[in-house]
Amino acid sequence: MNNVSECESVSEVLETIGAEQDYSLRPISEFPTYRGVFDGNDNPVAIVNKTYPLMQPAKAFNYVDSLREGLDMTFDTAGFTKGGRRLFLSLRKKNALVIDPKVGDTMDEVVYFWTSFDGSLQHTINKMLERLVCTNGMVAKDSQSVVKVKHSSQMEDKLQGYVDTQMEEIKSAYAETKQIIYSLAETPVTPTDAKEVINRLFKGESKRAENIRDEVYNRFSKGMGNRGETAWDLVNGITEYQNHGKAHRSSETSSIAENRLTSLTLGSDATLMNKVWNECMALN
Repeated sequence: MNNVSECESVSEVLETIGAEQDYSLRPISEFPTYRGVFDGNDNPVAIVNKTYPLMQPAKAFNYVDSLREGLDMTFDTAGFTKGGRRLFLSLRKKNALVIDPKVGDTMDEVVYFWTSFDGSLQHTINKMLERLVCTNGMVAKDSQSVVKVKHSSQMEDKLQGYVDTQMEEIKSAYAETKQIIYSLAETPVTPTDAKEVINRLFKGESKRAENIRDEVYNRFSKGMGNRGETAWDLVNGITEYQNHGKAHRSSETSSIAENRLTSLTLGSDATLMNKVWNECMALN
């Protein structure tokens, strides 16, 4: 993961992550129905079907650049995962939401764009918030917090259509989430209510499941910026566990940090976050 917050253009971002040269598709003589994907430095990346429509990194990031301008954000981070088969770029608007300035409880709006060179992941755009007091990342409350576009001959038109038409909806989703957060910060929660929500979200009879529930409750009560008093404390106790307490493993092609990022933005933690919002909103 590379910090690209000082970059002012897509070309600077691409240069920073080493993707300024176009990728290429080449035939594989032994397998005529497949082609090899090679990066701009002539390194093999993946094997795909011969009809696979490859999108260049520069083309993909140009869509993100349009979002950056329309949402008044800046470039944030960028890089590769899965051994170079997946590519991401994030945008950030700093201090977009101030909840309690006395304890530094402010949040940034963050938009992630993901794509892949092997078709393992669709072009994906998701909206997140990051709580700065504890660097908790969480998917924004939105009925369509994630937008996915398949790798196909129509993908460029679909991505452009999303950028052209959905800008205001993204702003509305963040505005809605802000109002929900302000409401949750004013919603008192008893220890019993908190434990009931945690039990529903983290089910299981094993000792490990019990330990997870105990850790989440402790983070609700004593986590960074939490007092164990409101529904907002409960949201952050859960997301603090997801970001900093939950164990993630490395794999042959992904580091622990990469797998944590994938889970928070695309995987099980992102999916759970929608349930967290609903459970905590029901306490209001």
